[in-house]
Amino acid sequence: MQRNRDPFRLVITGGPCAGKTDLWRFLGAAFPAAIPVPEAATQLILAGKSEETLGLESFQRAVFQRQWALEEEALGRGLFLLCDRGLLDGLAYLPDLFFFLKVSREEVMNRYAMVLQLEVIRDPRAYGVYCKNNPARREEHARALALERAVGRIYERHPAYVFLAGSLKAKRQEGLRVVRERLAEKRPDLLCCPHGSVNHARPSRPMSHSPPVAPAAKPEREGRARRKTRG
Repeated sequence: MQRNRDPFRLVITGGPCAGKTDLWRFLGAAFPAAIPVPEAATQLILAGKSEETLGLESFQRAVFQRQWALEEEALGRGLFLLCDRGLLDGLAYLPDLFFFLKVSREEVMNRYAMVLQLEVIRDPRAYGVYCKNNPARREEHARALALERAVGRIYERHPAYVFLAGSLKAKRQEGLRVVRERLAEKRPDLLCCPHGSVNHARPSRPMSHSPPVAPAAKPEREGRARRKTRG
């Protein structure tokens, strides 16, 4: 039987301080085949490159290009990519991002095999406590909820979109269940093989090693789960 050499990219997304990185680490430990792809925006912010220093458009361009590079590098190590946020997340902050980058929203969406969106903590006080030790997150609670809605509108059209709500424990339990279920249905080869050991080769179809490049912008001045799976 011919082995499946297509990558399985799983995106964990949501508004700020929803527990994305917590679930990302949990699933990374639960699935030996998973190759962790960290959040590009956090890397840039901690390096001193933020929306405040670069401007909104330039920052979101940088996040997109960094995220693309991280995913491509991870494909050299295995086929099950566990992504802390995805390439479409920038649209929640800058809806015209893909117009500026000259990329197809549909093509980018089709890169991903599954999307888990996590609910932002509903209680403002609990949200503040959870976020206070995260130097890369400074959004007020109302802004976080607005971003959650924007992210949902972007990803809910994906055929394997799941919304995880409740406590961090509930998100872990339900996230683990739905990912196991999806892998068993679509990619059982990735359930048992550490870091895709049967399949270190890159996908057989041609893939670009560089993100789409558009002209650079000038700096600016200024446990429940809701799921939709098909196929």
